[in-house]
Amino acid sequence: MTPTINPIDVNRLIADQKFGRYHALILLMCAAAMFADGFDTQAMGYVATGITRSMGLKQGALGPVFAATNAGTLLGALLLSPLADKFGRKPAILFCLAFFSVTNFATAYAPSFTALMVLRFLTGLGLGGLTPNALALAAEYMPERYRVSRVILVWYGFSIGSTVAGPIAAYLLHAYDWRAVFIFGSVPPAIFAVILIWVLPESVLFLLRRGGANATIAKNLNRLTGRNFSESDNFVGSEKRELGFPVTLLFKDGRAPLTALLWVMFFTNLMALYFMNAWLPTILANTGLDESTAILISTITHIGGIIGGQLIAFACDRWNGYRTLAGAYALSALFIAGIGASGSTTALTTFATFFAGFFTFGAQNAANALSATLYPTALRSSGTGWAVGVGRIAGIVSPAVGGMLLSLHWPSNDILYIAAFPAMIAVMAALSIGKVAGAKNASAKANT
Repeated sequence: MTPTINPIDVNRLIADQKFGRYHALILLMCAAAMFADGFDTQAMGYVATGITRSMGLKQGALGPVFAATNAGTLLGALLLSPLADKFGRKPAILFCLAFFSVTNFATAYAPSFTALMVLRFLTGLGLGGLTPNALALAAEYMPERYRVSRVILVWYGFSIGSTVAGPIAAYLLHAYDWRAVFIFGSVPPAIFAVILIWVLPESVLFLLRRGGANATIAKNLNRLTGRNFSESDNFVGSEKRELGFPVTLLFKDGRAPLTALLWVMFFTNLMALYFMNAWLPTILANTGLDESTAILISTITHIGGIIGGQLIAFACDRWNGYRTLAGAYALSALFIAGIGASGSTTALTTFATFFAGFFTFGAQNAANALSATLYPTALRSSGTGWAVGVGRIAGIVSPAVGGMLLSLHWPSNDILYIAAFPAMIAVMAALSIGKVAGAKNASAKANT
């Protein structure tokens, strides 16, 4: 075989590919990893009553355990994503899967409340480190034309895992006890970790940046493109070489405004999202709806989010991604306020709630995928991980603010009007990112 003398721009080669079977395999493997994450994240809520009863605790005593899980997830996103930019996406994904498989299994045999809290914190570390790396690896293989609408499919692995957690946990709790849920939850990540060792490729863009892996790059590109590259080919990248610690690089080379705005966008939209997750059933019940109806209507936000996420992602691929998100955030604010304005009219409340989920949850799903395309390879996991991590702080702040407003006995419509306000800040942040990123890209093209 005659080697290619001319340089092969790997970034452009990947960007220009048509979507094929190898792309689908990568998405499936990353989504499988996220499935395990979603199951574990949701299952804890279903076993809380059983743990409380088994350990002889008071109702609500598991609050610190949930907080420990959230703290671990936050730190996992912040600490493990920079390591993945240094050592690779695939090792980070495998480590996280194996790690929270072990801690899940150990949780089933937690001898005390303190041990349970520590083990859930450790589990959170693995969960938090998995998400940005699965998104980053998928993004680095997807064609440019379909990047956001394909990467979002990885996130749906999490959604499916969260969905099946309910019926599986219900069966295991009926047949056994809460410990069986954690034992079962340790199995999928262990199985997926073993499968992914053999099936999941490392990012060729990461391998190219690290150097010394031409044989693996050629092999992976051959599977991706159907061509016949060899390790003697001259593979090059069109990205500028980045030197330094990945987190500090988020604020260098003109990226500081983008990074700060991305964090603001994630935090403010997630303020609205976590608020609805925590308090929407209670607020709807306070309007005069019966409790079961309030719960049923609240679940529609997740259905709307899945549908909205895919459609918003398609729009992001077709038009300016951040302007598209800005429009979605504006409509999110409108429909959250619309829930408050609909009073106790079931049909209007259901309509407003569906579209509040469509634009709030859907925009966040699309933003998770879009953020993985904002940064170069050297700091993609760090950029995504820190945006997700900063956004998770809203999961601590938002429920607390909502609880305070409810304790003050504010009218439900006023509380929802306030809940809509952060989405308007997200609108301004998204528009600003689009403007800054556009100017930065125009400058880069002018200098080439």
